[in-house]
Amino acid sequence: MSAVEVKICGITRVEDALAAVGAGAAMLGLNFYPGSPRCVTLQKAMEIAAAVGAPVKLVGVFVNMDVAAVLRVARAVPLDAVQLHGDESPGDCALAAAEFEVIRALKAGAGFSVARAAEFTSCRGLLLDTPTLAHGGSGETFRWDGVDWPGVRLAAPFAKLFLAGGLCAANVAEAIAAAHPDAVDVCSGVESAKGIKSAEKMLEFVAAVRAAERQEQ
Repeated sequence: MSAVEVKICGITRVEDALAAVGAGAAMLGLNFYPGSPRCVTLQKAMEIAAAVGAPVKLVGVFVNMDVAAVLRVARAVPLDAVQLHGDESPGDCALAAAEFEVIRALKAGAGFSVARAAEFTSCRGLLLDTPTLAHGGSGETFRWDGVDWPGVRLAAPFAKLFLAGGLCAANVAEAIAAAHPDAVDVCSGVESAKGIKSAEKMLEFVAAVRAAERQEQ
């Protein structure tokens, strides 16, 4: 199988961003949702962006923010992609996709279906997460065997498939075996406290992903 990319989300500090890159993360998530304990200011996001540089991708996480405001933030940081994690419509995604790569987060609960995944044709990524009121970062998993993963791929053939929701070094191999994602997204599973990443846990998580890849080959 191809290498599974690692996205470490909820980065709030420059030192955590640098440690994540050093651990092997391909993407860093910066949360702009005011309801999240991991929310960052525009100034802090700009500091992180200036510190890490290429080749890591910076992904901004937004929840029900006006698309024009999302684009203003994305340009200012600057971001490489925007992750829309609320109730955004396919039309909202298409507007954002005119300028940035869009990752649409979908709740993998009772209301999820392959047809739902097929609605977001403008998105370069689909992220399946545990359904919670907090819009991610809950540390809770969902039933990976309850999703028709091949069907999702057929419905959205041009979208990278992200798996999120309660992942950690102890369970990511099982998650990869169930879903065969293109990328895994971790947040609370590599933290020492909310919004504070553990360099050791990030290294352990990436190592577990790489070990899982070897098992899949």
